[in-house]
Amino acid sequence: MRAQADGDDVRTRILDAAQELFASAGYAGATTREIAARAGIGKRMLFYYFPTKDAVYRAVLVRTITGMVAVHEQFRGLPGPVGLANAIEGVTQLAAANLPALRVWLREIMDGGRHLEELTTEYLRPLFEKSSEEVARNMAGGNFRPGDPMHVLVNVGGITLFYFMIVPLLRHLWSHDPLAPATIAERAAAARDFVMHGLAAAGREGAPS
Repeated sequence: MRAQADGDDVRTRILDAAQELFASAGYAGATTREIAARAGIGKRMLFYYFPTKDAVYRAVLVRTITGMVAVHEQFRGLPGPVGLANAIEGVTQLAAANLPALRVWLREIMDGGRHLEELTTEYLRPLFEKSSEEVARNMAGGNFRPGDPMHVLVNVGGITLFYFMIVPLLRHLWSHDPLAPATIAERAAAARDFVMHGLAAAGREGAPS
């Protein structure tokens, strides 16, 4: 058990170091030598855990995606509007706490990267299919206004994640620190309320108090 714990710690250090480097330098600019140095290990040990730089990169992406999926799964059992509202806040807080990971994942998306299709098929398509079914049930039940559930899910992703893409711009536009805990809490609530009020069917309150 001690050996496993030590191994898990080394693996986490490698992924943390790689994540920071991929976020700042991109895939091409990151080297296994620097990843190992930042993780406080030798290059040979890095290759013990990950045979190639691409394997490290894929593991960074998987860790990011599974974290996002876990947020949605955490609130899946709650009533539709409540679960969606909590998921919006959860994704916002997760993104705020993992900006380098988010930057790596968004770059993979925008570049149509080498792992995008595979990881989408394995992790995100099942999530989107289940989430679309849940949104459709809420539409059919009168909780949400009718429409295409995919637009709802795209709106949730856009409203929650785009904010963090423009943080450098916000620093020049806004008197608030866009990453301060109080600002993030306000942002999560604003995103939640915007989506839920937009989804609210006639005569219903779309945003939980």
